[in-house]
Amino acid sequence: MEIIKYEKKPSGTYLVYLSDNRKIKLNEDIILKHKLLYKKEIDESLLTEITKENNDYNIYNKCIKYIGIRLRSTNEIKEYIKKSGASSEILDETIERLEKNRLLDDDAFTKAFINDKLNFTTMGPYRIMEELKHHKIDTAIINKYLNQIDEDKINTKISKQIEKIMKTHKNKPNLKNRIYHSLINLGYDSESILNNLNKYNF
Repeated sequence: MEIIKYEKKPSGTYLVYLSDNRKIKLNEDIILKHKLLYKKEIDESLLTEITKENNDYNIYNKCIKYIGIRLRSTNEIKEYIKKSGASSEILDETIERLEKNRLLDDDAFTKAFINDKLNFTTMGPYRIMEELKHHKIDTAIINKYLNQIDEDKINTKISKQIEKIMKTHKNKPNLKNRIYHSLINLGYDSESILNNLNKYNF
C-alpha cells in the first residue's frame, strides 16, 4: 500500500493516510526511526511492527505523565498499564524501561510517601505501613524507612492530637480512653500513646 500524505497533529503526532483508505496516528519518533517520510510504500508486516511500537511508545509516555503528577509505586504503574489493555509483554517492557531510566523506584516512593504522611496527615507509623502494603511495597523497604522516623517527631504528632481532642471533647466522659483509642486508630503504638497521655491531667 502507498502512503498518501501526512497530517501533523498536536503533541508530536502525525495522521498517516494510506492508499487503502486507512488512517493511522503515529508518533514523530516512530516515523523518524523507520524513515517513513522517505517511503512511498509500506507493507502489512512493517505496518504491524510500527503499530506495535507506536502503542508501546504511547503507553510509556502516558506512564511518564502519570508519574509526573506524583511519585508512583511499581504496583500503581502496573495497574495503570493493565487498565490500558496492554499485553503482559508490553507491561513488563514498560516497567523495565521506567526502572532503567530511574522513573520508577519503590525505595524512593516509600521514602517520599512516609515523609508526606508524617508532615501532612495525622497518620501514625502503623497506618502508614498498612497503606504501603496496599501499594504492595516489599516489607523490607517499608521497615527500612519506618525505622528511620525520629521518635521526637512521633511524640510531637501524638501530643498535637491529644491537645486537639482535649479541646474539642473536654466535657466528654472517659476522655483519656477516647483519646487512646483515637490514636490507636490513627496508627500509633500503645506505649508511645500512654507515655504521652500520662503527661496530661484528666
